[in-house]
Amino acid sequence: MSYPFENMPVSAPLLLKGDPSIEHYSQDTMMQATPDAVLRARDVQEIKEVLQYCNAEKIPVTFCGSQTSMTGASVAGEGLLVSTEKLEKIHDIGTLYGCHYATAEPGIIISDLKKKAAEEGFFYPPSPTSQDNARLGATVSTNATGKDSLKYGTTRKYIREIKVLLADGSEKIFSRTPEEPIPDALNRAGYFTSSNNPLDWFIGGEGTLGFIYEVTVDLIPKPLHFFSGLAPFPDFFSAIDFVVSCVTEGKMSPRALELIDNEALSYMKTHPSFPQGLKEAHTLIYFKQEYKDEADFERVLSLWLPKLAEETLIATADKQQEEMRLWRHHIPSSLNEHWRKFWNRGGGKIGSDWWVPIKKLKEMMQYVQKTGKELGLPYMTYAHVGMGHPHVNYLCKNGEEKCRAEAVLLQCCRKAVTFGGGVCGEHGLGKLHRNLLPIQCTKNEIGRMQAIKKEFDPNWILGRGNMLEFI
Repeated sequence: MSYPFENMPVSAPLLLKGDPSIEHYSQDTMMQATPDAVLRARDVQEIKEVLQYCNAEKIPVTFCGSQTSMTGASVAGEGLLVSTEKLEKIHDIGTLYGCHYATAEPGIIISDLKKKAAEEGFFYPPSPTSQDNARLGATVSTNATGKDSLKYGTTRKYIREIKVLLADGSEKIFSRTPEEPIPDALNRAGYFTSSNNPLDWFIGGEGTLGFIYEVTVDLIPKPLHFFSGLAPFPDFFSAIDFVVSCVTEGKMSPRALELIDNEALSYMKTHPSFPQGLKEAHTLIYFKQEYKDEADFERVLSLWLPKLAEETLIATADKQQEEMRLWRHHIPSSLNEHWRKFWNRGGGKIGSDWWVPIKKLKEMMQYVQKTGKELGLPYMTYAHVGMGHPHVNYLCKNGEEKCRAEAVLLQCCRKAVTFGGGVCGEHGLGKLHRNLLPIQCTKNEIGRMQAIKKEFDPNWILGRGNMLEFI
């Protein structure tokens, strides 16, 4: 379909299909699609005028940050793609009525926001694996988690206020009062309709209800100290048993518990500085633990060490901890780079985002290994296991393998729901996984989501194809 971009009210040049520069915006981590045009927005007023025009002309509009999405949510196969990469200002960091906060534009990189907050003595807890690339608006739109979410919760917990532009360009402010309880749960699927506050519908709304142009987040005092660790285990399920006991016994209160199975470890080992002493490990648990002072360090370390192998690596210095984080990040970065090469054959990586209550984790992982063995394709499991939320990645060389892997993913999502969990803990559904919505939600629940979508975006121009079928 041809859209009338020639009269669009922007002074910045649009990138149009056919321009080589548009290819930069034509894929996320998992999906390729080329929009008809790209706008690298320079200010909110420009986006407001563009939305007014696109709504009148019924031109689809998709928003993107750094396109680290795992679901195709930040790519578009039609219409206009609006990039927030230039909207990266921090307006304010401070304290008001005893509450610490930061207000920023949606394009600010998460690691930059965390660094600026730390310079003021504050801490912004959400820490997605891609924090060096992921942008604030995108993490709000998916209710992102990360390794520290075991202790600190999801992005939703820290969103105090958002300013948005609706599909027609009108402005709205949605906020949460200090006394209002904040839902602190992983995503399940779709809009968070358990809350009647529209703020909670936009958090995790995948850019389908409006454009978030300013975010006020809650900050907390910067934790005094923490140490990181990499603990080897002789087999997969001894690591799972360790995690379940850590979480359920409640003695140590770790900040993070991340699983790295044998296949994932094979990618981690390729990092040039990965330690030789851990290269023979079968499975690793990456953990973080806070402490108050030297005496408290000795106390909490004495709780950890009896449960860990002698080869466990403990990092207390900032440089060591950052190096350990980069080893962990090397898994998805190298994995994605390698398996993207199979896109042209119809293959690639199929990733899960389901989660289960921690007491159901071992049973769920037994099911995953059973179905994975039956599938007969390589797969790996890593990430936020302490939250019952490890990511399982099926590795496919062609379209036939990919179809079989997608069928297994559906089976696992159904099993997760029967255990009281969800089909998408942090990545959202996007375009690739919107078929999972009926697994999680009833027809009435989906109907309410469609009604919310029509209320905020009657012409269905925003994030078309994300989360909900276009009707």
